[in-house]
Amino acid sequence: MNTTLTVAMASCLVLTACSSNPSSSTTENSSSPAAGSATTAPSSKPITLTVELFDRANTPAGAPPITDNFMTQYIQENFGKPNNITVKFVTVPRSEEVKKLNVLMASNSAPDIVFTYDKPTVQNYAQSGGLADLGPVIDKVGPQLKKVLAPSLPDGMFNGKQYAIPALRVIQSQTTTFVRKDWLDKLNMPVPTTTDQFLQTMRAFKEKDPGNTGGKVIPYSYIDIFHMQPLIQSFWDWSKITPADLYATPNWEQPGNKDGLKFLNQMYNEGLIDKDFALASDFSQAFAQQMVNGIAGAGTPNTNEPVYNGYYSNLKKNNPAAELVAIDPFSTKDGKHPKPKYPAYGAYLMIPKASPNVEAAVKYLNWMSEPKNILALQNGKEGVSYKLDSNGVPLNLDTAEAKQILYNYYDYAIILNGKYVSPDEPQKNIEANATDPNFKDFTVKSIQAGANDAYTIPRVDTPIQAEVKYATILKDKEKEMLTKIATAKTADFSKVYDDQVKAYMEMGGTAVKEEKKKAYEEFYKNQK
Repeated sequence: MNTTLTVAMASCLVLTACSSNPSSSTTENSSSPAAGSATTAPSSKPITLTVELFDRANTPAGAPPITDNFMTQYIQENFGKPNNITVKFVTVPRSEEVKKLNVLMASNSAPDIVFTYDKPTVQNYAQSGGLADLGPVIDKVGPQLKKVLAPSLPDGMFNGKQYAIPALRVIQSQTTTFVRKDWLDKLNMPVPTTTDQFLQTMRAFKEKDPGNTGGKVIPYSYIDIFHMQPLIQSFWDWSKITPADLYATPNWEQPGNKDGLKFLNQMYNEGLIDKDFALASDFSQAFAQQMVNGIAGAGTPNTNEPVYNGYYSNLKKNNPAAELVAIDPFSTKDGKHPKPKYPAYGAYLMIPKASPNVEAAVKYLNWMSEPKNILALQNGKEGVSYKLDSNGVPLNLDTAEAKQILYNYYDYAIILNGKYVSPDEPQKNIEANATDPNFKDFTVKSIQAGANDAYTIPRVDTPIQAEVKYATILKDKEKEMLTKIATAKTADFSKVYDDQVKAYMEMGGTAVKEEKKKAYEEFYKNQK
């Protein structure tokens, strides 16, 4: 009850604070630079443009701070200086981004450009009047932005207005399962291709400890709601699931979901998964550390994460014989490998209605969408952190300096989720996302495995009020549910699962489900 009241109060604060500036508009104040390209003559009075920046707590040793490095200096020199704008980055911890952003928005102190991956948060801000309508401004100063983000921009429309600029999701593969191939070879075992074969492989890893961990082996790690979907959904009865069900019905009520969690519970009780998974915070580096230390045998992280987060490279430094291979083992009875994939959009970029720098903010994003700036912000400095191959695809250099430049590139090129070369040559985009040339084949196979039999949730652009109201509560509840269900004693599993789902539905799940069903029916009725 107290949590619900807190969320309701937070929504009211956002409505009050974000609507409190009567002078806010979609045009700049008198200190803004003239409209047009990023090379227009600077105005007489400088302005400061503030931009949110995730702090992922992953800065390599010896690297400069995330607010003053090659990327920020490039931005200031090539966008800020010509336009008489100081670009200032405001850091927000990645693991607390929604909570911190809510506080900033409610206190009218949010940066000029903010972003989140959480759609209910965006819906909340749009409904409460906290966001600038960006449509007219994009038309005025964002022609290149419109061109690059053409596939994703429609997903930023709420109630007929462009309240968000969704980043373009270059690679839609969401998660991919990896296994220590050298461990398989040592045990003379094949790559698992079914859920049951995967189970047998994990049992062999535990019993025979091919990594010589001295009993510290964790056969399967990275256990959380997001990354468990390929495994759990291999137990779903897809013959009973309609597109409307995919959109409206929570996973907990999908036919077969209980069986998937029962399988995970079995793995826990056999000691096959990380027993401390519930202690890891969101975006924890625990799995990366387990991989580098050679104690994790398999996991289902974000697609190609072992490469772009650098832990495959570090594993190889510790153990040159170590080898990861992308697999797609979780299978339904009819041999399919269903898994969610991302839609065409990534993070939602927003400009608070209270911002006095709306036009400058859109100009900045438009500047960012120019090919030469995309190349620099995603790859750094040619000859220092990347080189171009014969097809014009940038490839990272395997040097310490390159890693210190590129480890967080995606937080500066915020209009894109994934490396981007061309809208017309998707294969080049896949190759560009092989960020480390030493792992090019690994990356391509990772993307292919993550896309196999993958689906996207149907799109409905109607804001779901119940989702806005209950999203935070239900998300926190899901973490609790996974822990209680996965760690339950075998004899107690069924009761624990049923009790947890009942509580989830009563605390908002039913309200969200019913409103989503109505919104789906109405939206697709109008599409006919």
